[in-house]
Parts: sequence; C-alpha cells; structure tokens
Amino acid sequence: MNEMIGQLGNRYTGAIADTLDELGYHNQYLPSDIQPLADSMKVAGPVYPVLGKRRHYDDGVDPRYRQMDMMDAIPSGAGIIAEPGNESFAAHWGELMTNTALQWGAKGIVINGGLRDSLQILDVGFPVFRKYHSPLTATYRWNIDSFDIPIKVSNVTIEPGDYVLGDIDGVLIIPQAIIQEVVEQTVAVATKEDVVRASLQDGGNIRELFEEYKVF
Repeated sequence: MNEMIGQLGNRYTGAIADTLDELGYHNQYLPSDIQPLADSMKVAGPVYPVLGKRRHYDDGVDPRYRQMDMMDAIPSGAGIIAEPGNESFAAHWGELMTNTALQWGAKGIVINGGLRDSLQILDVGFPVFRKYHSPLTATYRWNIDSFDIPIKVSNVTIEPGDYVLGDIDGVLIIPQAIIQEVVEQTVAVATKEDVVRASLQDGGNIRELFEEYKVF
C-alpha cells in the first residue's frame, strides 16, 4: 500500500482526472469549493470516510467521545474524507484533531465543511482541504454519526479503501478496483508528456508532436 500511496502522491490531479475520463469515470471530482488550506498542500492515500449530522438538541451525551472513537480508528496512511451532512456553520476540524490524526499516521483530511485553528494547523503542516472557515466549535452543533462506511459527498460515492488525491486544483476519488490501472496509465502518459514538453521548449511543433504522442 505504501508504494501505491507514493506513486499516487507523485502525480497531480489533472493527470489523474484525464486517466479517469479515459476509463469512463467522469464523476470523481469533489465540489470545487473544497480547497487546500495552503497552495502547496497535497493529500494522497486510501480513504477513511466520516459522516456526521447536525446536533439539534443536547441529549446529555458529550459528542467529543464519538469524535475520539473516530480518531482511534484512523488507519495509518489514510486520507480522511469528512461529510458534515446538514450542518454548515461550525468548524468540523481543528488543531487538536489535527495533532491526533498525525499521531495515527493520517496523510491529511478533506472536509466538505468548516475548519478553525487554521494558523496552528499551518504550523504543523498537516494537509487540510476545507470548504470554509468558522470559529464555532462543532461540540454543540454537530455529531459524528458513522465512520469507515460508504458515504456520498455531493454526487460522488466514496467507499472505504477508495483512494483520494488532492492538490491545488481540487480533490479526486479513485475507486479501489481501478487504482493500479489508473496509476500505471497516468505514468505512461506522463512519460509522453515529458518528451513533448522538452520538445516544445526546444522549439518543436505541437501538431507534429501530437500526431506522434497523442498528448496535449
């Protein structure tokens, strides 16, 4: 698995997206407003899905215990994908969760929701992709419902063990069943692109290069 994470992490989302399109997978891109906390941040690894929902009332149970249950189950090397469900005001991730995830070996998190403690997270360099920022704690507003189960983010279905790749251009989900094929095909195309790029920088003609390599 570590080798696969490394190979995937060496690619960029544009190249992987092209391969997914070529293979007929046209609906693997998470909402475009989910962006990295820093432009250089990148996440790559098998998915650990987390699903939550709005907390409508105080049931007497501190939801932070459920958050700790979720954190305890993070597989080393995973990319966390968090879907807050119908809660869209609170921060669903913060500094202490970040440091706990680092302890468990997580590669980063993608949240279709809110983030706080941003400067502290930037200090430790943990890759975070988020939709918005909020100073509001999730404790009184949001419960974690389930984790390590299939979820849906927007119109993208995500299964445990699928792969995530996120960079400055966005976040992609690669189905587990095709990850090897996607990586191998992307590497092959990237090799051709390297040749074409070098030829263009040396004055080559794009039309001639396209006819030979079929990349553009």
